[in-house]
Amino acid sequence: MKISCDVIEDLLPLYVDDMVSEDSRQLVEEHLKECTTCQKMMEEMKKENSLGHGKEGLADAERKAIEPLKKIRRKIRRKRIAAVLMAAVLVAATGGIGHYWYYDKKSYISWEDAGITVRDGKIYAGINPTGRLSAVVSVDQKNMFYMMSETAWTRKEYPADIDTERELWDVKDLQEAHDRGVNAVTDETSMPSGIENIYYVDPENIKEAFRLWDYQDDPQEAQQKEEELAAKCHLIWSAEDTDK
Repeated sequence: MKISCDVIEDLLPLYVDDMVSEDSRQLVEEHLKECTTCQKMMEEMKKENSLGHGKEGLADAERKAIEPLKKIRRKIRRKRIAAVLMAAVLVAATGGIGHYWYYDKKSYISWEDAGITVRDGKIYAGINPTGRLSAVVSVDQKNMFYMMSETAWTRKEYPADIDTERELWDVKDLQEAHDRGVNAVTDETSMPSGIENIYYVDPENIKEAFRLWDYQDDPQEAQQKEEELAAKCHLIWSAEDTDK
């Protein structure tokens, strides 16, 4: 990659003072082999350095004459070093932000977009649930609050397949898990025993769902919060309805 003279000009003060990394040194030296303009600039900087350090016999008048130049060079050098450090910080921050937006930033999916339906004794999702389905169990272990979310990584690795329904649970398995106290396992998830109701949580109620366990030390308040949340959610399955 060809490096511009502007970049080399920024690196030269550090190069002349032997304050660059080995990679930066190689970039500068490769550029200097072909660029006479930057070669001359480097020579001028070296001369300034020689004047700045001075000779033993240098007159006081000459020392005073070059002192302002030395201050200017120190100021410019500090600014360039600060700029290089800032650039490194920005690169690291950008990488961290990029990682968050690609792997961790979740977009929650509404009930309508999730396309959950119950048909022929089975519960289906209208989009691919892989990498999207998660749940919160209530404090009393009787209610399961499901939600779907996706990240940029999820969308790439597991396309939504909006036109293809996927089975989430068999109602018979859910009822058996409730009645017998065993786990009903499907291809997509495992259902804890004793669950009486399964709800779907819309994006606007996600925070409330994740806060249910904040009230675990107060069973009465926990139950009240569960009931309030359930009233805002979509009932997918109920053991009570299956018993009828």
